[in-house]
Amino acid sequence: MKKVSIEMEDYLYEFYKKVGSGAGRTAEQVMRDVLFRFAGESSLGAIDKRQKQRRQA
Repeated sequence: MKKVSIEMEDYLYEFYKKVGSGAGRTAEQVMRDVLFRFAGESSLGAIDKRQKQRRQA
């Protein structure tokens, strides 16, 4: 497993911290969930785009 570090502005970290506190999660957990969701949506978008291209060919 690889470890990845992300640098961000303090105000952005505080935002994720506040969001997480309402859900009983840490800022890191919230950021992880956001990144996983973005990756999933991006993957689905790429798959959908590819399928549309194949249909048009």
